[in-house]
Amino acid sequence: MAGSVKDMIRAIRSCRTPAEEKAVIARESAVIRNAINGNSSSERRKNIAKLLLIHLMGHSTHFGRMECVNLVASGKFPDKRMAYLALSLILTEDSEFLTLAINSIKMDLNGGNVYAAEAALNLMSNLGNQEMFRELYYDLDRLVRSPEVNIRKRAIICIARMLRKLGQANLVPGPEAMELATNYFHMIPVLLGDHNHGVIMAGLNLLEVIIEYYPKCCTFSSIYDLLLKTLHTICNEPSGGIGVMFGGGRDYEINGVTDPFLKVKLLSLVRIVYQRCRDELPGNQQLYDAISQVIKGATLANNASHSLLYECVRTIYSEMDDPKFNQLGKDVVQKFITTNDNNIKYIALGVLNNLRDVTLVVGDNNWNIVVQSLRQPDISIRRRALEVTLKLMSRDTVKPLMQHLYDFLLAANDELKRESVTKIEAALRIHSINEFYRLETMVKIFSIAGNCVSETILHSFIASVSASSHDTKVKVTTKLFYIVPNNLGQDALVRAALWCLGEYGHLLPPLSHIDVSPTSVVTSSTAPKSEASPLDDLLGGLDESVPTNDASGPPNTNTASQVVHALEPIARHIVTCSSKSGGDCINGEYLLTCLGKLACHVPGEIAFIMRIVKQFRRHVNAELQQRAGELEALHEQNMLGVVVTGDLQLITPSIPASAPTDKPVTIEDDLLGLTDTPVNKPSAQKIDTLDFMSFEYKDSTKIKNNDEFGDLLPF
Repeated sequence: MAGSVKDMIRAIRSCRTPAEEKAVIARESAVIRNAINGNSSSERRKNIAKLLLIHLMGHSTHFGRMECVNLVASGKFPDKRMAYLALSLILTEDSEFLTLAINSIKMDLNGGNVYAAEAALNLMSNLGNQEMFRELYYDLDRLVRSPEVNIRKRAIICIARMLRKLGQANLVPGPEAMELATNYFHMIPVLLGDHNHGVIMAGLNLLEVIIEYYPKCCTFSSIYDLLLKTLHTICNEPSGGIGVMFGGGRDYEINGVTDPFLKVKLLSLVRIVYQRCRDELPGNQQLYDAISQVIKGATLANNASHSLLYECVRTIYSEMDDPKFNQLGKDVVQKFITTNDNNIKYIALGVLNNLRDVTLVVGDNNWNIVVQSLRQPDISIRRRALEVTLKLMSRDTVKPLMQHLYDFLLAANDELKRESVTKIEAALRIHSINEFYRLETMVKIFSIAGNCVSETILHSFIASVSASSHDTKVKVTTKLFYIVPNNLGQDALVRAALWCLGEYGHLLPPLSHIDVSPTSVVTSSTAPKSEASPLDDLLGGLDESVPTNDASGPPNTNTASQVVHALEPIARHIVTCSSKSGGDCINGEYLLTCLGKLACHVPGEIAFIMRIVKQFRRHVNAELQQRAGELEALHEQNMLGVVVTGDLQLITPSIPASAPTDKPVTIEDDLLGLTDTPVNKPSAQKIDTLDFMSFEYKDSTKIKNNDEFGDLLPF
């Protein structure tokens, strides 16, 4: 005789390796298989229990399926209970073995054993298919009206599964399915008026299936009033809740909240039905009264109350445009944000993000909610808090909010930084106080998340600097000059600094006259004053009254020399990093372009500049070798000043005012030479500027001398 189930569990737990466990499972499976083949009836229930354990451990149990079907036909209820449990776990609704069990199920439904009928209904509610419902429909229809509560509610669940299967089988339900759905829809008021909690819950599930798959059978306005009446009755119960009213006592109470599952289901169906019949109703005052009543009566002591409030939030979302529901959303946020549960805080931020007419003032409740959420260790809460922050940002709050966003970026990973920088840059374009503040803020962001800044944002920053006023150019360039030596690992910052220093480094005033004190941190009026953080010292702002050179005046030689010498550690860092990585050398390209421009603007440092350029003649990157060679060739021919003689001008594409004519206007218009109309060649224009991304230069003048470098100027 084989051992008991407990002995099998002990044998499995004593195994030290997977091989030993498989050996035990194989041995027990062989014992069960021999018992099945030997038609032994004394150990059948014990063998099925072992079979369930083997199945739950993930091993094959196909050899015991027929034994489970045979055990259903047993006359003993313990055997039937074990057999129905095994069939529910081992088989699926598409299994052919269920067909063999239909006759036994029918006998149990019509038998005198109530518990066997309940077990059979449980199997049908889990695995019922169309063939089974076709054979047993009349039995189910009779059991829906059974005086036994447990049988009645299980039969309703089986009817709901049957209607769902019929609705899923066809895109458009047939007339027979529509007739069935209509008949059971008329039973909904009776089911919702039942005196048992389980029957009401089953009726709500049936109503949900009918609304989803058979909406043409429903009269939504009448069922809407019925649901609101039921919800109102539940919320007005003085003590014990709906459980007392329906004879359940405290059986359905969870942490002091009575019948939370029933209330949540009712709220969900109220929302669904209201959305279906919104046009037929005179207004949403009834819905507002019901939701506000639930919100006022709910506490935040446990998850049962949280589930009720969350269903209220889902209903509020559908009516967020209404001022009444908007205020309800604010009340829910105030309730949710006081908890320590991160899931509830996440929901509160979502509600706050969807509310209308919400203002953010330094020191108020919404401010504290957003600021505290930005510091949460949970990344999902911080991401949601960022969305709320940028949505509620305004010109009055952009400065204090940016102080917290800097800390947010410092603690974020690279993926979150990439996402955040893009959103912050877009918000700054809308809410910045002025252009200089936006550029200054972007410089700080580059110093924190420079490796996570896209090329689009960097090019937009460069274009904004180029189009700004002279004072703004000088202030931004000075700020970059001071920040970049300590942040050479931030690519976007290095590239922006190299471009600005190359264009405007010679315009900087004497550095001793520049105030680089940190920008003051804006705090709430109630918050205590604190000392400046190291981040503020590193990213200090500039005084608005910085003395600057005139754009048309001579360059400040002393300051320009300091700028040139400050490029040496940058060049050393670029050479070291690019040699190790062996990848692209965009920073090196920016550096050589910057050196070429400074060589024209600061001729006194030309020797020092060319010494830096020569370091790239033997670089592993061919592009940097070529650019360094071009710069040396231009310097030896004394043509460097001819190529770069002025500031880079912002080029704006012009749109023609009239439609193009049929005849070509320029040579480029007649690419295939299909016309004999003579065209005039455009006059050559001398370009006296250098593109900030390359050294390509085109000049209409022809080289007169026959030097060996005379053909090196196609650029």
